[in-house]
Amino acid sequence: MNKRIQGEIEEFIYKGEKTPFSLGTLIVVCLCLLLMIVGTFTQLNLIHYWPLGVEDTAFGLGTKNYLYIPQIPLVLFIAAILGARFGCFVIILYLLVGFFAWPVFALGGGLGYVKSYFFGYILGYFFAIVFASRVLFYDKFSFKSMLYASVVGVLAIHFCGILYTAILGMFRLVNFAFIKQALSTLSGDKVIYDIVFSFVFIALSIPVKQFLWLMMKNYSKPKRDARTTQEARQMRRIEREKAEG
Repeated sequence: MNKRIQGEIEEFIYKGEKTPFSLGTLIVVCLCLLLMIVGTFTQLNLIHYWPLGVEDTAFGLGTKNYLYIPQIPLVLFIAAILGARFGCFVIILYLLVGFFAWPVFALGGGLGYVKSYFFGYILGYFFAIVFASRVLFYDKFSFKSMLYASVVGVLAIHFCGILYTAILGMFRLVNFAFIKQALSTLSGDKVIYDIVFSFVFIALSIPVKQFLWLMMKNYSKPKRDARTTQEARQMRRIEREKAEG
């Protein structure tokens, strides 16, 4: 009896399975899309110590205020929750909404947004999601895999953003003087914040996915073959007769 109850409980526990296609998964996809949109317009005012190299400050440290948008860590959080297939599906929905429905991008919306230097970072989300999910699910969310996914995932997004901005500059769609200022803002100190917060968000995804797995799990069980069921019953009957004899 205890083993049967234990087996039924273990069916609800996430054990590294691939994210199934189910109604619950689609609901989680919609929630992740909403999370992406909210994260685009969320600014965190971070106040912390920062090395300034000034002699009159204590230990050369001073306080730094930084307005941080946590969209990239949320992308890696979504990759850890949904995996590569459904994670990329969230980004596709995000693009469709921004192109044809509402201006959910950082600088607006519409098809003309492809000329924005921000669009290269969005394209980088696909590479980061595929890479991070493969690493995390292969090594079962070990410390090494979470750190590796955070660093490489963040660098992949920033590399795509810088490359895309450079291409826009080559075709004179963006002023080169503006490119330098934009890249120093988007890919300067922000890379460090993105890596740190991405690691934290991936770590938080472990208990969150355990909870969401109750929703995403496909509970439809395949029908058993009648012949297989009958053979199993015969084996149990033979074992019972041997035990009684």
